[in-house]
Amino acid sequence: MNVAIKILEKKALKKLGKDKTNTNSENPYLEKVPVYKNGKIAKYKTQERPIPQGLSKNDAKILRKVRRRAYRWDMGFSCCCIPVRFGWAAIIGLLPVIGDFADFLMALALIKKASKVDGGLPKRLYGMMFTNIMLDLAIGFIPLIGDIADVFYRANTKNAWLLDAYLTEKAKALQAGVVQDPDTGSIVEVPDELAGAEGDRDVETGITNRTVTTPSLATPAAVTPARSARQAGGPTGNMTAAPQSAPVAPVRTLTPPRAPIGGGLPGRQITPKQDPRDNRGQGGRR
Repeated sequence: MNVAIKILEKKALKKLGKDKTNTNSENPYLEKVPVYKNGKIAKYKTQERPIPQGLSKNDAKILRKVRRRAYRWDMGFSCCCIPVRFGWAAIIGLLPVIGDFADFLMALALIKKASKVDGGLPKRLYGMMFTNIMLDLAIGFIPLIGDIADVFYRANTKNAWLLDAYLTEKAKALQAGVVQDPDTGSIVEVPDELAGAEGDRDVETGITNRTVTTPSLATPAAVTPARSARQAGGPTGNMTAAPQSAPVAPVRTLTPPRAPIGGGLPGRQITPKQDPRDNRGQGGRR
């Protein structure tokens, strides 16, 4: 594992020199991204720098915290009267002696946080970080001039960029499975200690071992017709039964009984009675 860490350390330092990253002035936490409109840059928006893909959850969390704390301690504030940004480290450093030691303890806590990455930090990288905060402490002891120089030195920002370069190269090696020495060209496999816990990889790429449960297409209402068709011996095929609704009773139209001719109860014929006066005329005529 020591060989792989040394190679990653060497590649990280070369990356900083190749990219010409100004570790004093460049913001380690935020970046400006152009916004295009009609094929042209309309404006710039500020957003958080992305985490290198392939890091474990632990490494990604540590890198994000180190970036954010370094930004707050070195670049968290701006003032119209001061042309450069400053942070809590410069404000606390104004206190004689006590402020310088408090600033040193905060920077030391940042290094301790960075050293908790999977596999630990390379010794040379850890030594460079510690040297940065020791120089910052020595500069802060100079009255007035040291406080002004502390605003521009920004030891926490330097250490955040060192950790960023190392974890960027580490993420590339974890994705490839091997790391190549830039000087000798020798290839070394990445040890498991650098990958973190099992199942803790690819947090930024979104690749996780998920158990996907596919819901069944058959519902209780749809299974009943198919089951009854199999029991009856009829063909089922790839039929999809629609959900059954409650049976609707037939609507009967009630027709009132037809009244018989001449009135009275149905089924009985009533003969009208003859008036006896109608026969008197016929009997007198006889």
